[in-house]
Amino acid sequence: MIRYFLLQVFPDAKHLPIWIPIVEILVILLIGYILLKVVRRIGKKLLVKSPLDDSVYVLMMRVISIVWWIIIVLIIISYLRVNIVPIISAIGAGGAIIAIAMRDSLGNMAGGVILLFTKPFMAGDEIEINGTVGVVDHIDLLTTQLHTYDNKVIIIPNGTVTTSVVINATRRELRRVNAEFAITENDDIDTARELIFKVVKSEKIFLDEPEPKILLKQAADYGNLLDVGVWCKTEDRFDAAELLKTRVIKEFSQAKIHMAHTHMDIRLADDIKAMKK
Repeated sequence: MIRYFLLQVFPDAKHLPIWIPIVEILVILLIGYILLKVVRRIGKKLLVKSPLDDSVYVLMMRVISIVWWIIIVLIIISYLRVNIVPIISAIGAGGAIIAIAMRDSLGNMAGGVILLFTKPFMAGDEIEINGTVGVVDHIDLLTTQLHTYDNKVIIIPNGTVTTSVVINATRRELRRVNAEFAITENDDIDTARELIFKVVKSEKIFLDEPEPKILLKQAADYGNLLDVGVWCKTEDRFDAAELLKTRVIKEFSQAKIHMAHTHMDIRLADDIKAMKK
């Protein structure tokens, strides 16, 4: 069709067969580019109405782009009346060699597909993988990109992600904040508990349900250790942890309840000898 149109517009073009295929290729590439833009826009509109997150959209669009351009190249080869059967056969024959050489990359690609459908985390979630903690930016075709709270970028292969234990810290709406307070053995445990409950009840950031817990975790030589667990919304967990510690310490100070600390006695050898004499 393109060749026929060009020959109608430029009748003398039949004497210039060299530049006609070049124009045809450029037109096919332009049409392919425009159609890909249309597909991207439609995909973005569908994403807004779907439960998929941005990271899944990025992965899907990159896969579609790769497949799309492969199809365009095959169309161009076929349009130029080049027999693509040997090419496809060669690709098939070399597929095994490529698969062996790129087994890690193919594993990462498969991991990206698994993440796409299982969705253990989404963009914006705080996750921990093999001790690495960060906020998810997006899931790429081969890697998952995170950033830390001090804005470092972390890139993890998808194959590693799918074979590791993933801790998602923000998937649930509620989180429990834990804190430990050690008081001296001379201070009353019940009074300390009442002060902690007073702090929890007076701050709106802490939730009444689930019920907060205050347990005597350990009775040590240096004092008593109280383990406090209170619930809050996930997005408030850092502020809640800081507020709980500062308010309880302030209440203890006003009530003359002393914070216990471990002590270590260090004696030099000469001092020990002197004491024996």
